[in-house]
Amino acid sequence: MSILAIRNIGILVSGDINNPLLDADTIIVRDGLIEAVGHANLLDEYTLDEVIDANGTTLTPGIVDTHVHPVIGDFTPRQSMMGFMESSVHGGITTFISAGEPHTPGRPKDRVGTKALAILGKKSSENFRPGGAKLHGGSLILEKGLTEKDFIELAEAGVDIVGEIGLGSIKSPADAAPMVRWAKQNGMTVMMHTGGTSIPGSSTITAKDVMDTDPDVVSHINGGPTSISLPEVDKLIDETELSLEVVQCGNFKVMKYVAEKLSSKGQLKRMLMGT
Repeated sequence: MSILAIRNIGILVSGDINNPLLDADTIIVRDGLIEAVGHANLLDEYTLDEVIDANGTTLTPGIVDTHVHPVIGDFTPRQSMMGFMESSVHGGITTFISAGEPHTPGRPKDRVGTKALAILGKKSSENFRPGGAKLHGGSLILEKGLTEKDFIELAEAGVDIVGEIGLGSIKSPADAAPMVRWAKQNGMTVMMHTGGTSIPGSSTITAKDVMDTDPDVVSHINGGPTSISLPEVDKLIDETELSLEVVQCGNFKVMKYVAEKLSSKGQLKRMLMGT
């Protein structure tokens, strides 16, 4: 058992959008989990193994990146780059969520292969922590031929995310909607590509396509990299309750528009952030 204290914190950010800053300057961490938040008197209540002096700096929760495309391990063949997730930890990201593994060389696009890839990605990510961060990998890419039984099998294997709809051969709402229902019935969170094409073979997807498909998450509403129009953005904000993801590599004008509109409606909790 190990007890760590961080003292002399200048600004303590809570992670709660409704109460973002805490009146506190000290936290106690037991075995890697925060146990107490308060002031310097906490230091007298514990037998401490280590004390870190924050020297008045700001302490924040780790950032969750809701949009990465891993393969296996910390390597992406798309850019022939090693260690991209571990490098992101230096920017404060401590959790990565896969939006699918489409960059896997020779990615299988048949029913059996896409299931196998999702299960492999999920099992691998459970045993792999790049730079200490947590990776939620193995997001299923929807392909033609998947059945309701397949979603039951995938859920039993631990797969709990459907990657961006539009990356695989399932692109239209008519084809996707039944699979979305099966996924949700088995406890999966469903993402959907929005806007212009990203990689060769992906699809342009409109607000109506998203609304007819009914995912949980609108991926890169500000473009990945090409955004839908502002009237289309308005439809998704005003006519749905979906979670809306903005991304660093999208359109910054639309990102600002989404953030300001959600803030004006008191709905910032709907906004997610990915790279």
